[in-house]
Amino acid sequence: MPGIHGVCRWCLTAAVLIARISFAQDPAWKSKPVAQWDAQDAKEVLADSPWVKQVTPQRLRDLSPAERRDGGNMQAGIGQGAGLAGIGMLGARRQAEALKRSAKPPSDTVVVRWESAPVCVAERQAGENAFAVDDAFYAVAIYGIFLPRRWNLASELKAVAYLKRYNKKDLKPSRVEILRREDGLATVVYLFRRSAEITRRDQSVEFVAQLDRLFVEQFFDVNEMRLMGELEL
Repeated sequence: MPGIHGVCRWCLTAAVLIARISFAQDPAWKSKPVAQWDAQDAKEVLADSPWVKQVTPQRLRDLSPAERRDGGNMQAGIGQGAGLAGIGMLGARRQAEALKRSAKPPSDTVVVRWESAPVCVAERQAGENAFAVDDAFYAVAIYGIFLPRRWNLASELKAVAYLKRYNKKDLKPSRVEILRREDGLATVVYLFRRSAEITRRDQSVEFVAQLDRLFVEQFFDVNEMRLMGELEL
C-alpha cells in the first residue's frame, strides 16, 4: 500500500496531466487577441463558445378562443394560415377545421448569441452582416426563428423577455429589433441597458424569451465569458 507521500505525488502528477490535456484541447482563439483572429477562429467562436448556444425552443400550447379574447388579441397563438376561420368568425366547425390544417411554425434548434465585442468581430470575420450594438447596451440575439408578422410584435417580444440573475432584479430589454431574412426566418435582437451592470459575482445569467408560441431559455456562464483575462459582455 503506497504511503501518503506517494499518493500525494500521484495526485499532483494526475492534476498536471489533466491540466496539460485541457490546455491542449483549448481552441486557438482563446489564446489570441481578437485582432489576430482568422476565418477559422471566427467559425469556431460562432459554432461553440461561451457566448454562442444552440437552443431548441419549447412549444407552448395554442390559446383557446376565450383566452385570446381575454388577452385582447384574437389572433394570438393560433398557428399561421388560419385566417378569419381560425378566429371563429365563420363558425365553430370552420374554426376547428382551420386550426387543424393551419401550419405551425417550426421549433427546430436556433442559435442564441450574446453579442459581445468578440462575437461581433467573429461575425464580421465570417462575412456576416453583424448587428451594430450600441456600447450602452448588452445585446442577446436569437437567429433563425419563425415569427408571424404583426405591427406591434417587437413590443410584444419586449414585454415577455428578461435576463435573470440570482437574488437580483430581472433586467428587462429596453428595445427589441426584428431583422427579417429572405428565407422567411428572422433574427431577434434584445437590448438591455448596461446601467444594470453584470459582473463575475453574478456567476451566471439566464436569458428568457417568448416568441409568439415558442419559449426560449438559456444560461450563460459569466466566468467563462472572458478573453485574455478580461470579461467580455
